[in-house]
Amino acid sequence: MKIITFLLANWDSVLVVLSVAAGVVVLIRRGETAFLENLLFKLVIQAEKDFGGGTGALKRATVIDWVYERLPRILTLFISRSLIERLLDSALAAAKKKWAENPLLRDYISGNPPTPSVSSIDSTGQ
Repeated sequence: MKIITFLLANWDSVLVVLSVAAGVVVLIRRGETAFLENLLFKLVIQAEKDFGGGTGALKRATVIDWVYERLPRILTLFISRSLIERLLDSALAAAKKKWAENPLLRDYISGNPPTPSVSSIDSTGQ
């Protein structure tokens, strides 16, 4: 009875939440997965930094767990594990390409942040 009373008292908020969730599900089903792809790309880089090389299965499982932790619960009902795994494969390929092209990203992952050179600092200290 309390649930019905709550729904009647807050019907507009419930309707907005359900509408947003339905909109996101429709976008994902249509292939609009840019948000999820960007999230996976960032998580792949973080997993590589945290776990290093030779731990592929651990990194893969961790990234999938991180995705489910970050998605709203209602969306996890509509986003299958196989979709996340396909997008993860794509994000991993993109990340490997970026690592090969970008030495700063490789340094970030290896834990060696770039240091400014002395010649890049002028006489005012800036």
